[in-house]
Amino acid sequence: MIGIRLYLKVWCFLVLGGLFFGSQVHAQQSCTSEVKIGVVADWPPLTAVDERGAYGLDVEIARKVFAELNICPRFLRLPTSARSLDQLGKGTVDVLLMVSYVQERAELGVFSAPYRWEKMRLFSLRQPRLAIDLKALLRLGYRIGLSIGSYYGEELKSLAESPNFGHLLVGISGSTQRVEMLAKKRVDFIVEDEILGRFMARKLGIKNVYIWDYPVHNNQVHFLLRKGLFDAAQLARFNGVIERLRPDIDKLVERYTHHNVPR
Repeated sequence: MIGIRLYLKVWCFLVLGGLFFGSQVHAQQSCTSEVKIGVVADWPPLTAVDERGAYGLDVEIARKVFAELNICPRFLRLPTSARSLDQLGKGTVDVLLMVSYVQERAELGVFSAPYRWEKMRLFSLRQPRLAIDLKALLRLGYRIGLSIGSYYGEELKSLAESPNFGHLLVGISGSTQRVEMLAKKRVDFIVEDEILGRFMARKLGIKNVYIWDYPVHNNQVHFLLRKGLFDAAQLARFNGVIERLRPDIDKLVERYTHHNVPR
């Protein structure tokens, strides 16, 4: 009897040990390599970082894409998009998220296929008016808060370079700060991704924030990859994964647009 019990204990130990170590080996084998992904910490619900790590829409998309390639992402907190581009150029990070295509940025890295649309809109405490554009607002002396280092399209780029209007475009580092500056009337407008702006207004409890229909910039965003990270075949496979996951990505975008999902 004692012999049978001893045999069963040993057998159970071996089975459980095999399951445990087998799962450990599988976990180790599932990642063939690692990439360092720069995450702007203050763009919830798109990208954000807290004590539990990185989270948000574009972080979820990155996890899905790299999991398909058996590559483990390591997310590194960065303060602004300008700092992110600097760190990519220095090779400190391998990948940046939700990057709009600009020729200058293509000199820093390699753009992936686009993975979602970004809609940049004006937010204000005043009721929207019809048939008014950015130049008209600036001619009236209104101050517009922007993210430092972000690209909002050729219209805003041209206005920023104008000596008549550039001083009215105010660089503000974080989305929280931009919404707070709007609430305190330090600026008259801010330009934000529609998903991000809606979320921040709710999070900060700011009422009567209006979104203008005027399309400041509608564009597709990409992963920006460090030069040399992938060869041509690997890049083609990476882009193929993005295309294959597009229905799942579209569902994630829909969920983040209409539901309060971030932690």
